[in-house]
Amino acid sequence: MSRWLRALGALILMTGLTTAGVAGWHLTRDTAFAEAAAAYARHPDHPLFGADYYRAAAWHYGLVALVVGGLMTGLIAGNVLLGLGEVLRRLPPR
Repeated sequence: MSRWLRALGALILMTGLTTAGVAGWHLTRDTAFAEAAAAYARHPDHPLFGADYYRAAAWHYGLVALVVGGLMTGLIAGNVLLGLGEVLRRLPPR
């Protein structure tokens, strides 16, 4: 059982960190949000610029949430499973 928990913990850790890394890579190349925010700042009462800004903001903040969620899920859940697997390995067999 401890081997499965350690393997699952390592898998979740790597999946979370990989997800956060890929989302962060996409986040650094997200120029559409900056362009839409600048256009919306110049014309705040125009509905087309507002719609473009909200579409770009949803994508941008979704990537931010994916980075934070991937890091938190990968680090917390992965390390909890790794720790539980290590505790079960050290316990004497029944």
